[in-house]
Amino acid sequence: MKIAEQWETLTHAQSNAPVDVFSLPHKLGIDVKSAFLANSISGMLEKTASSFLITINALDPLTRQRFTLAHELGHYMLHRHLVGDGLDDDKAYRSTNLGKYHNTLIGPAEETEANKFAANLLMPRHLINSELKKRTRPELKISDDIIHEMAKLFEVSEQAMSIRLGK
Repeated sequence: MKIAEQWETLTHAQSNAPVDVFSLPHKLGIDVKSAFLANSISGMLEKTASSFLITINALDPLTRQRFTLAHELGHYMLHRHLVGDGLDDDKAYRSTNLGKYHNTLIGPAEETEANKFAANLLMPRHLINSELKKRTRPELKISDDIIHEMAKLFEVSEQAMSIRLGK
């Protein structure tokens, strides 16, 4: 699949909340598996003979698994030329020497880009704005209840939603 088609696939996936992030790797030609990784590791992206493999930590809560998968998709879409044999991300989404791979080509800037990619994929601005309009008025502050409702709707953590909403 061409890169332009991959981006189109990602855009199409963002038409409804929650984004079905678990179907995306297959559509992009990437294998994905859930495995019991060390507690310090959230996910991995590995180069395989034919493509790539994303592994997410089966011990993590579903909201974290979704974010990790989106984060690793971010590395695939933005940094695949830097992946080499692979990379693993710790709980802070940093490539460290705690896992199977320590990829020194993936630094803080790339990790920040992958985090922003994940947030944009899982919580697209157009859907966030649409849902906020249903729940608030512009002159009112965003309450903790609204953050809770929105996090549940988008299947992300309340912390991720709070950051996305700028609270």
